[in-house]
Amino acid sequence: MSEFRYSICEPTNPKIIEKGKIDSSEIMQIVEDFPWKLHLEEVENSKNTYYSPSLEFENLSNKNGLAISAVGNPAKYEFYVFFKRPKMQKTWFGLSEKLNKNYTSELLDQNKEKTIEILKALIDNNLSFLERKFQ
Repeated sequence: MSEFRYSICEPTNPKIIEKGKIDSSEIMQIVEDFPWKLHLEEVENSKNTYYSPSLEFENLSNKNGLAISAVGNPAKYEFYVFFKRPKMQKTWFGLSEKLNKNYTSELLDQNKEKTIEILKALIDNNLSFLERKFQ
């Protein structure tokens, strides 16, 4: 099992809540138990919204991570998923390369099933699946 760190963004709290280290076996339960609908209701009723309700998980050994944000109506919402990883990027018109330690790609309009599939790939360290998904 891999060790991860995770954090939470609550819509009406301006500070990101760092939750510390967890084992990969705990991630699915955290996502299932997170009060997505309740937080989206807060967004609708709040004058001060700082974030969409979000969870972020990062594999501590390879620095690959996912941030999952819920958006939309509390009765029918979807997820935006952001994949962060170290990646070589071409610079100077493709003449050289540089390592970007926080290269990020996003997938918008993801339903719960697709989001869980992506999350399982992160937990299983299936980086080839994630790279294909986030092209």
